Amino acid sequence: MTSAGIAHALGVPLRINSVTIKNRIILGPMAVLRPTEDGRVSDQSIAFLERRARGGVGLVIVGGTVASERGWNESPFSPNIRFDKDEFVPDLARLVDAVHAAGAKVFAQIFPSFGRMGVPRDGARLVAASPKPVVLGAQGLPDHVYVPGGRTTPVPDEATIDDIAEIQAHTVAAARRARAAGFDGVEIGAHMCYFYSSFLSPLANQRTDQYGGSAENRARALRDAVAATRAAVGPHFPIGIRVSVNDHMPGGQGPEGFAEVVAHIAPAGLDFVSLSEANYESMGVNVPSTSGTMLAHGEPQTFRAGLGDIPLFLSSTPHPQQAADAIAAGHADASMLARQLLADPDYAIKVLGARRSEIVWCDHANSCLRRLMTNVPVACHKNREMGREDPRAARAGALQNAFIWAAGNAVLMKIADTTARMLPAKRTH
Repeated sequence: MTSAGIAHALGVPLRINSVTIKNRIILGPMAVLRPTEDGRVSDQSIAFLERRARGGVGLVIVGGTVASERGWNESPFSPNIRFDKDEFVPDLARLVDAVHAAGAKVFAQIFPSFGRMGVPRDGARLVAASPKPVVLGAQGLPDHVYVPGGRTTPVPDEATIDDIAEIQAHTVAAARRARAAGFDGVEIGAHMCYFYSSFLSPLANQRTDQYGGSAENRARALRDAVAATRAAVGPHFPIGIRVSVNDHMPGGQGPEGFAEVVAHIAPAGLDFVSLSEANYESMGVNVPSTSGTMLAHGEPQTFRAGLGDIPLFLSSTPHPQQAADAIAAGHADASMLARQLLADPDYAIKVLGARRSEIVWCDHANSCLRRLMTNVPVACHKNREMGREDPRAARAGALQNAFIWAAGNAVLMKIADTTARMLPAKRTH
């Protein structure tokens, strides 16, 4: 495909329910927005998103959010942008206005509970579909990411019917606040090893009640949340979900199974599906170092066959020709990027303007991910502006930067791993 053909395929507007997105390049949700300590949108949050909007993306999806006080208290990284109280709506509206003024639409990711990845604090209960912990990186970690000694998360309680209803209510309330703040749509997070994702695959869902067993039952919690959200926000407000498409684990569910589950959710009012690869136990696949792995695994193709014409957002495909070819072939409808847009906020302008030779490419050193995992302010060594789009935003200190370097050094991490495995195992529940 020629440069003009690539620009055309990625530059055609995309309709999501009542909203028209000007092109097919999307900033995916990331927890890199540096809100205030009490969970409000900061000037840096706005500056980061505004910069990517000015860089030409058609849609910004705001991540690093929480939709409930439960989510705020159990988050493994902090702080987050809060959607759980009305008092946060004015600051959220300020973010929306800035992104709109910069030329992009903006959706909010609705995130009510961290489920199997939650951190229990002050005696609080973690809940998930079933009492199964996460063995972090059991099937491998991303390049340059290490977890010395390994890590197994605390065992959650099996969510009761009341727990499921409470989390659904928080999801609906947060979607209402997003609409009140002026967001153009919402995406309910049901990927990786978080609360709603724990219901979707038999790998994590071992229930024998109406929420477990068949694909229809495993879809029920998320389907009901989508239906309740649709009833609350009306027929024209875009609602999507972000789901894993393949466990990539022994005994896990493949794309056919996930697509079958999502097919049961779609009639409840879905307008789009954001595709996410693997989960925390198979992080090496979730955060690839090559473009187009999801396409190579045939996962968008399987979802297209199972879901018909519901718009699909492709992830982990920064190579413009791969993304354009996938859209032209009908496998997906948009390209959703994360790390690449940290490295080059003008990626969209360059692709759509046939300036691909000018793109600053992410090198997949994953220092951004190491920073996120250790609650160090996220930066990018390919883009010195990243993390300080607002000049007043504080950056990581020298000791933090040295720690991040050491955490990506294979020799040092092998020593740390050996040492950690010699220590007594910690109790996780």
